[in-house]
Amino acid sequence: MTLLVVLKLMEIPGVGVRLRDRLVERYGDEEEALDAILGGDVAGLLSVEKMSERQAVSLAQRARGLKYGVTPADFLVTEEAVRIYRALVEQMAGCAHTDYARLKIGTLFPSSCKDLVEENRALSHSAIESAAALEDSGLGDLLTRIRPLRAKPPTRVRNRVLVVDSVRDLEELRNRGLGQLIDIQLVENVRELRDLADGYDRVTSLCRDQDHLALDDVEEAESQEDWYLLPEAVLGRYVENLDVLEAALEAARILDRSGVRSFSIEDLKRLIDGIKEEDDEESLRLERLLRNLNSRIDEGVSWANDELKRRVEASSVTLDGTDLLQALGGDVKDLLEARMRDTFQEVLKTAIERVASGLDLRGLERAHLEEIFPSEIEYPFDADRPALIGFGQTLRRRLETRKLEARRNLARELADRWDDVQEMVSTLLEFDVYYSLGRFALREGLKMPQFVEEPCIGFEEGRNLFLEDPEPVSYSVGDSGMVDHRERVVLLSGVNSGGKTSTLELVAQMVILAHMGMPVPAASCRLSFFQELYYFGKSRGTLGAGAFEATIRKFSVVANERRKLVLADELEAITEPGASAKIIASLLDELGRRGSVAIFVSHLAEDVERYVVTPIRIDGIEAEGLDSENNLIVNRNPRYNHRARSTPELIIDRLVRSTTGEDQEFYRRLLKKFR
Repeated sequence: MTLLVVLKLMEIPGVGVRLRDRLVERYGDEEEALDAILGGDVAGLLSVEKMSERQAVSLAQRARGLKYGVTPADFLVTEEAVRIYRALVEQMAGCAHTDYARLKIGTLFPSSCKDLVEENRALSHSAIESAAALEDSGLGDLLTRIRPLRAKPPTRVRNRVLVVDSVRDLEELRNRGLGQLIDIQLVENVRELRDLADGYDRVTSLCRDQDHLALDDVEEAESQEDWYLLPEAVLGRYVENLDVLEAALEAARILDRSGVRSFSIEDLKRLIDGIKEEDDEESLRLERLLRNLNSRIDEGVSWANDELKRRVEASSVTLDGTDLLQALGGDVKDLLEARMRDTFQEVLKTAIERVASGLDLRGLERAHLEEIFPSEIEYPFDADRPALIGFGQTLRRRLETRKLEARRNLARELADRWDDVQEMVSTLLEFDVYYSLGRFALREGLKMPQFVEEPCIGFEEGRNLFLEDPEPVSYSVGDSGMVDHRERVVLLSGVNSGGKTSTLELVAQMVILAHMGMPVPAASCRLSFFQELYYFGKSRGTLGAGAFEATIRKFSVVANERRKLVLADELEAITEPGASAKIIASLLDELGRRGSVAIFVSHLAEDVERYVVTPIRIDGIEAEGLDSENNLIVNRNPRYNHRARSTPELIIDRLVRSTTGEDQEFYRRLLKKFR
C-alpha cells in the first residue's frame, strides 16, 4: 500500500484556517506542526489555545490515519464498538508512567490497513521484549519522574552589571534578551565605571574605549557569549529541570546497560552532577563568614563593653603629686586613658580573638577584623560600621568571583548540550509509550494473534479483560483451522448470566486489539483481517415505533460488500418475539450471503432457525445445573451445534428430580414443553 504524504495542515480532517494558525503559532511553522501531529505529540498539542485532550488525541489519530489512507471511524462502526475500544485504551494507558505515554497511547486505533497493523505489531513485539528484559529494574519509578522539559526563564541577576560604552553594543545585548536578566549600563568615562563598581559585587566591562585597568573591581570580558556574560541563562533551564534530568540519566543508564536502548550519557551525567554539587570548600567558608560576620562582631562588641565595665568598676587609681597637678590642669581624660590603656588594649585583643575564633579567618582577613574594632579608647565603644560594610563587600566580591568562575566553566560545557538533553528526555518519554504497552501485555498474559485469509475468529483460553477473575473460554467462528466447525454465522444461546455477553465482549476485545497491532487476551488466536466491526449491545426493552424504526436503520449499514464482523446481543428485546425472530433471520441471511462473520446472542434460536434461509450454526453455553442456592453451575465454553437449556427449564428439571407423586407428575408435564 502506498502511504499518503500530508503536505498541508489543512489536509488533515478537522483542521481549518483558525486551528492551522494556532498550530503554526505554537510550533513556529507549518512543517514543525505537521511533524508534531504525525508524531502523536498530544502533550504539545494540549498547549495550543482552546485545544482539549480529546481534540488533541483525535487530531493525532486523523493525521496518522491520513498517512495510511484510513480514518479511526472506518473500523469501529457502532457506538458499542467504540465503547469497548475506549475501555481497552484506558486499561492500556493505566500502565503508563508518564502523562505523555498516557496521552499518546490514546492515539492508537484499530484499522483494516495491513501496513499500519504490521507497523504496530512490530512495535508490540519490541515492547513486550523490552518490558520482559526490564522487569524488577526499577525503571518504572524513574519514568514517573520524567516529564517534558520546562522552559522557565532564569531569575534576574541583581548583584552584577554589564557595562558598555556604545549604544550599538547596548542594543545588541538587549536584543539578545540579556537586559531582562541582568543590568546593562552605558558609561562614558572611568568615573562612571568606578561608581558602578561601588554598587555591584561584580562589574563586567565590554567597553571598547574606556581604560579600566586601574579598577580592581572591574573585569574585562573575555568572551561575549551568553555562557560567559550570564551563565545563569544557560544553567537556569538545567536547574529548573534537575529532578527530571537526574531521573532521565538514571533511566538511560538502566536502558543502556540492559541493551534495550543505547545512550552515551557519561559526559552529560558528569556535567549534570556538577550542577547539584556543593560549592568548593573556599566558597562554603566565605558563605559562612558572610553569614556569621555581623552577629559575631555584635557579640564581640557587647562582650568587650561588658568586660571593660566590669574591670573599670573593680579597679582603683592611685595618683601621685604629678598626676594631681596634671588633673588640676584639666587633662583628666588623658590621664585616665593613659592609666586604662593597657586594660583597654587587653580587652580589645581578647574581643578580637573571640570573634576570630568563630569565623575561620584566613590570610589578610584578620587585618580587616582589627580595622573594624576601635583603636582609640572609648566607652561604650562600637564597631567601625563603614569598615564592617567594606569588609563584607570585599568578601562578597571574592565569593562572587569564585562562584562566577565555576558557573562559567560549567555553562561553557553545557551551552551546546541542551539539544542532547531534550533528545534524551524525548526518547525516554517515547520509550514509555511502548514500555507501558509491553507491561500491559505481560500483566494480562497477552499473545500475538495470527492473521489468516479465510473470514474467521478463533481462540483458545480467552479471558475477558473487563472481568476481575475471568474463566478462560475457547471458541471459533468461521474457518479458523482451530476446530472442525467452519460456519461463519452462528447463534449463541444459553442461560441468563451464563456468559454469553461476556463471550461476545471478549470476541470484540480480541478483534479490536488485533487490528491495533496489539497482542490479545488468549493463549492462541487466529483471525482474518476485517474491514469493519459492528457491535450491537443489548436493548433495554421493547422500543416504540419511532425508536424501532431508528434502530432498524442502524442495522441497514451491514448491507455492504466489505468484510465485517457483526456481534449482536439479544436483538429480540427491541420488539415482540415473532417479529424479532424474522428480523434476526433476515440479518443473518444478509451477512451469510456477503461473506461476513457474525455472532448473534439470542434466546430465540428455534424461531430464528425456522425463518432463516442461509445455513447457520446454533451454539450454546450450557449450565450443568443449579446449586442449593439456585446459582448456576456453568461451563462458560460454548458447545458447538448445541441448544442450551434455559434457566426456567433447569429449575423445573430440578423440581422433577426433587419431588414425588402428583407434584412430580405436574413438573414432568411442564418439562416436556421445553423439549
